[in-house]
Amino acid sequence: MKKLILELLKFILKPKLKYLPSEKDLLKHIGSRSRFLIVRQHNQLGDMLLSNSLFRAIKEKLPESFLCVVASKENYDAIASNRYIDRVILFDKKKFWNPISIINFFKQLHELNFDVAIVPVTVSISFTSCLIARLSGSKFVIGPKSLDGKPNNYSFMFDYSIDVGCGENDRRHISEKIQDILKPFGIFTEDLSEHILVNDEDRRFAKDFFSEVDGKKVGLHIGAGKVPNRWNVSKFAEVINYLYDKYNSFIFLTIGHWDEELLKQILPLLNREPIILKNYPLPKIAAIIDEADLFISNDTGIMHVAGSTKTPLIALFGPTDPEIWVPVGENKFYIKKGASIDDIQVDDVIKLIDAIFSQQKEKKEK
Repeated sequence: MKKLILELLKFILKPKLKYLPSEKDLLKHIGSRSRFLIVRQHNQLGDMLLSNSLFRAIKEKLPESFLCVVASKENYDAIASNRYIDRVILFDKKKFWNPISIINFFKQLHELNFDVAIVPVTVSISFTSCLIARLSGSKFVIGPKSLDGKPNNYSFMFDYSIDVGCGENDRRHISEKIQDILKPFGIFTEDLSEHILVNDEDRRFAKDFFSEVDGKKVGLHIGAGKVPNRWNVSKFAEVINYLYDKYNSFIFLTIGHWDEELLKQILPLLNREPIILKNYPLPKIAAIIDEADLFISNDTGIMHVAGSTKTPLIALFGPTDPEIWVPVGENKFYIKKGASIDDIQVDDVIKLIDAIFSQQKEKKEK
């Protein structure tokens, strides 16, 4: 039955025969003012922020191009003011089967007359993303032929099908791997840094937030959407109490909707009550972290927000590979001791905190 459905989809959705420039000639064919659509409608914050290298690569190659991104509402704040993106169109998967909503959604796409639609991939291939790109009305559609050697059953929807990844042992950073989809067309950047645009209002807000603080300013994110990525709350509490006792630190916690129960667990274990930042817009969170002396986080979306700032970051890793996922840049550190995040001991974190603060002190005294 599944095979029959796939053959039916091929019959309906396979692109019509048309002139296809070679991969190396496509950019010359569409011109410098071409219009790009990137379909990235997943709700994982980290994946969206790690897509910034792809956005940057397009604008570095074609500065006058128009770049639109299809995104989930959960990720809107992360890219709404991105310097490389000209427009964001929201996609609500819950409304995908509502005829009026879906007609209006595709009407928006068709009205923008895209030259190229792109389906980037990193860890999985989304049928929904492939379908959106195919039905977007774009002149040319680019998507994955395979991901790490596994064929894409929906690659028939694309004009150009590209192999992404180098197999299961591909340990390149995700910000590099995501660019495989456009490398054959001559689009690529060496700059893998993440980016959230922080405006002057956000920066003023952050400076006011810390206006009466004398000690070290330290933020922590104790939660994560994936349970195996959560370091034990009692260990976080020990680290926070150490920061209070040794450095008289000003502590703030960023709390997401996954983290309410963890917050209830940690508060009774702390010597003082921290400042809780809950449901703040991401640019404001980024501005606050940027003014801090240190940020400590599990491997989760907020880790990547911190990764977009100049502030030193300590990222705690368990089952995932930090070489692939940790933010790229100066003063971005990670700790991984084994397959379980709880293999990390409190002393491991404290030693790195002391080293970072000692370095900051030396720089200040010079």
